[in-house]
Parts: sequence; structure tokens; C-alpha cells
Amino acid sequence: MTGRHAEKPYTGFEEVAVGQGADERDGDYLLTGGDPRVSSLGDWSETYFCDMIDWYLKCQENMDWLTGTAQWAFKDFSTPVRPDSPIPYMNLKGVVQRDLTPKEAYYVFQSYWTSKPMVRLYGHTMPVRWGRPGEKKTIKAYSNCAQAELFVDGVSQGMKRRRSQDFPCAGLRWDVELTAGAHRVHIIAERDGVTVQDEIGFIYQTEAWGRPAVLQLREVNRREETVTVEASVYDANGVFCPDAAEFVSFALAGDGKLLDNQGTAGGSRYRQLANGRAHISLRLKNGGAAMVSVSSEGIPTAFLRLE
Repeated sequence: MTGRHAEKPYTGFEEVAVGQGADERDGDYLLTGGDPRVSSLGDWSETYFCDMIDWYLKCQENMDWLTGTAQWAFKDFSTPVRPDSPIPYMNLKGVVQRDLTPKEAYYVFQSYWTSKPMVRLYGHTMPVRWGRPGEKKTIKAYSNCAQAELFVDGVSQGMKRRRSQDFPCAGLRWDVELTAGAHRVHIIAERDGVTVQDEIGFIYQTEAWGRPAVLQLREVNRREETVTVEASVYDANGVFCPDAAEFVSFALAGDGKLLDNQGTAGGSRYRQLANGRAHISLRLKNGGAAMVSVSSEGIPTAFLRLE
């Protein structure tokens, strides 16, 4: 699911029996019934997806018998057999969305397969990280460069050399102690005399949260008649819930139209929250006004008036 990240990947796997084979029966993609299994209990976050691909690619580098390889599928695609998918009726295992917007895993492939120098920090779609005060968090980067240097809030965290067998991220990972609040992360890498760099920002949340209780809607972008709104969820004390995964429904009344039915994270009126957030765009009529709403079972509906 695009935009879904995990501080602790592989959640749910502890319920899956080991030592009894890895086969799964037809229909195991369904989210209800049956024995514990990875297909329904895994978090299926971008964090897990990147680690899975990274592991395969680093292993393939030592397979002298391997003549070639490819990724299936390249992009998300529609399917009638996944009504309970985070975007209903979409298979989300592509490395790009249906509109070709790259996911985080796209850059994992780049770091192994492209010759043009590149570096990419993990977490461009992760505006909030969470953990305990003073806890060390891993900051990861994917690159095909020989070495890279990481900076957090302008302070160097040291240089790391790329070694493809040093999983994860070919050794390009740094454990950094974060304080609550906003942080800027910058990375500089070099290959064959060419310097490349990347930067992200995020909030580190140390305040604990309870069950989702309040939805909020806000405008995050406007370009001519196209407006993008974002829904986010908070507990009863107003603390953001960064791991919330409730399904939400967007609706609009007035002089406009939701840009939905696109099969993308930002183009579906009914979808699952990704780390407590979901967004959608709409087109307002010139000079008109509209009321946008977002609802979720058991949580009061939120409204936002747009002109």
C-alpha cells in the first residue's frame, strides 16, 4: 500500500506456524477465515516490500547460474478478486502505482540495476515517524554509489560504503537518536566523479496515542481548479494516530467533482488509511463552492468547505 510504512516490519508473522511448509491455498488472499498465514496477517507495508526486494536482489548477485531476472508486476493493476484490498479491487504489488508514480521499492531496483548515479532516502511518503524519546531509529538509503554521507539537521552521521551483501540497503543505513519534533535529513553520494543527493523531512512523534476517535480534513494543495485535501485521524485527546489503518470514504456536495475511480492512493473515494492519512483531489467549478466530507465507521464524519 503506497504510503504505508512500519517502524517494526513483519508484524503478524509471529502467528504463522513455521516448519510446516510455505504453500498457501487458493483464496488465501482473502482477509477473513482460515489458518494464520502471511498473505493476510503481514503488514504489507512499503517497509516490508523494500526489505523483501532488497534481500532477493542482493542474493541474486551471488547466483552465478542466474541468466536473468525481471519483476512482476511493474505497476498496480485492477482485479475482481480483491474487494478487501486497501484500494478495493486493486492488486497493489507493483513497484509503481497505476498512474506510474514510483513507490519506495522502485528505487531499490534502481540501486541494483541502473548505471546512472542515484541515491534515494527511504521515507519520502512518511511525514511522521514514531517511537520512544531518545530511541535510535534507522535511517536508510538506496544508492548505486560507492559511498554516501548522511546529515541529520545539518550534523554529519558519518560516511558509509556500499557493500551489496550488507543487508539491508547494502550497508547504507544509520542508527540515529531522534528527539521529538521536526527533522531534516540530507544525503550526499558520489560515483565516477558525479555527485548526487537527496533530502527528506519528517516529524518524530514520541507522544503515545489511543484508538482513532476524530477525523480531520484540510486543504494541502491547490492548482487552478484542482484542490487536494487530506484526511488524518486522532485519538480522543487529539494525538495523531500514525499507525491507523481504518477504511475511509470521501464524498462531495456542491460545485465540484471528486477525481476518483483511478485505482491510485490519491484517486479513490473509498480506501484504507496509510499511517493515519489519506488524500484525494477534486475539481471545483470556477466561482463555485463545495463541501467535502470524510467518514469512517465508528468515527464522527469530518467536513471541509472549499470555495
